[in-house]
Amino acid sequence: MIRFLLFFLLTLNLNSDVLEREDVKAFIEFAVENSDLKEDEIKNYLVQAVPSKKAETARQNQPEVKATWNRYRNRYLTSSRINNGVKFVKDNFEILDSVEKNFGVSKYYIASIIGCETNYGNYLGTYNPLDTIFTRAFDPKSTYWQKQLIELFVLSKQYNFDPKSIKSSWSGALGLGQFIPSSYNAYGVDYDGDGKVDMYNSRKDGIASVANYLKANGWQKSSTAVLEVDVSTKYQDLEDEDISALELPFNLNNFRTKISANDLDKQGFDIEQDFAEKISPLLVYEQGKTKLYLGFDNFRVITKYNRSSKYALAVHQLALEISKRFDE
Repeated sequence: MIRFLLFFLLTLNLNSDVLEREDVKAFIEFAVENSDLKEDEIKNYLVQAVPSKKAETARQNQPEVKATWNRYRNRYLTSSRINNGVKFVKDNFEILDSVEKNFGVSKYYIASIIGCETNYGNYLGTYNPLDTIFTRAFDPKSTYWQKQLIELFVLSKQYNFDPKSIKSSWSGALGLGQFIPSSYNAYGVDYDGDGKVDMYNSRKDGIASVANYLKANGWQKSSTAVLEVDVSTKYQDLEDEDISALELPFNLNNFRTKISANDLDKQGFDIEQDFAEKISPLLVYEQGKTKLYLGFDNFRVITKYNRSSKYALAVHQLALEISKRFDE
């Protein structure tokens, strides 16, 4: 017992050193000026924070950057994830159907995002948001992540969360749909009407919040997210290295690219129809074949969730597979 108390006091003393750092002192002033939090409340949270080397390592090895499309796709388009997605839709059909009607977002895309983010709520992360966001806020200094730290403290105070104990991703994303704190505060929905937004214990809140996020970022009901089209002879039989080596007046596989079908035609892609929406062209090597996908506005909305074309395409394909299996 005595040994435990000594260890606890030593740990508390080491953590209190955080408050003596000049960058942390400046942050405390910034947080007081930019929120309704009191100085003592901020300090009480910060004194528990410990930089996470594990989170920093994870940040530097994200599959959205490191993996090929085929390898990335294989992480999410597995039989078990598809089957679990069908089960998730069946188990939560009443909620998903209600949310789809209220927000205009397909239940299959909602399920797919939750499937990609937390395996339908079965994996909420192994980190805690206090340490992970603290790490990103100060190592090196990031105004964006310092604001997320403030948002985390606001969230914790409002809902009586312990930011050191709740689970999160390596970047501090929270709950069923993995919302960063600012998104939790901005887009969270109390869909079960109990007076609080609880994305950990309320399926209704978690599902509705994902739909609200997509709707608020421009999701259009009944619009196509991605369309697969035939690959012209010029671009057939290209693997990853060949695709990367292509020199075109626009970037492939980049959600920021917005061009017309005519722009693609000029480069020999032979798109046979025109589209009202701008296109983000996705030329990928998938399961031994070169494939061409056209991403539209809803595709780019998905990238608001995760700034990656790979992620958005995987969400789309998983949604399609869940929908197909559900209807069988």
